[in-house]
Amino acid sequence: MKVTFHNSASLVIEGNDTKILCDPWLVDGVYIGAWCIYPPYDFQPADFDDIDYVYVSHIHPDHSSKKTLTRLKKNIPVLIHDFPAKALKNRIEGLGFKTIELEHDKRIHLKNDIHINILAADNCDPQLCGKFIGCANLQYKVGSNWIDTMSVIDDGNQVIVNTNDCPFDLAQFAAMRIKKKYDKVDVLLNAFTGASAYPHMFKMTESERTIAAAKKKLVGYERAMNYIKL
Repeated sequence: MKVTFHNSASLVIEGNDTKILCDPWLVDGVYIGAWCIYPPYDFQPADFDDIDYVYVSHIHPDHSSKKTLTRLKKNIPVLIHDFPAKALKNRIEGLGFKTIELEHDKRIHLKNDIHINILAADNCDPQLCGKFIGCANLQYKVGSNWIDTMSVIDDGNQVIVNTNDCPFDLAQFAAMRIKKKYDKVDVLLNAFTGASAYPHMFKMTESERTIAAAKKKLVGYERAMNYIKL
């Protein structure tokens, strides 16, 4: 199998003549232009005409860019988690795509020998849910999840795990299920950086800003290492 990185969480996973585009954000300017692609990305829609599936992990626009999706071929099925709320499904179908909603932690055959398994990334810990996604008071069912998902893509031999935006503290049980279910993980796609709006104002001295930036980087590295050490 092969992984091609394009930008942020946007990448293509391919194998056995099957290509999956994950979390497409390839056109600049989301969150009303506050988030930008750096370095600049030269998006050519024709380069993605041979994509077989799109996987969207969650509704945030840096993972489901409207400007990007509107420029892709509409006959590509979009794979999403079967969320209780249908905002993501409605948004994608409103752009002209067909969505395929997949159950929590169910390995699904796509094409040739390629399979995908989408896992909701919440543990339903009220303290964590309230901190990360504000859903502590919502009714919960196993694998429901209101925001993030992670995925496993395999060809029966090689296994690729894509954690995208899932905070480890909230997603560790889902990650443990993956570790138990699959004999090995060949590639772990794991975030280690943060993001923020631009322009951004900080009332800090130069030394304070340097220290704050170093702390933010450390948090990202620790998050990545938690998955690696699991």
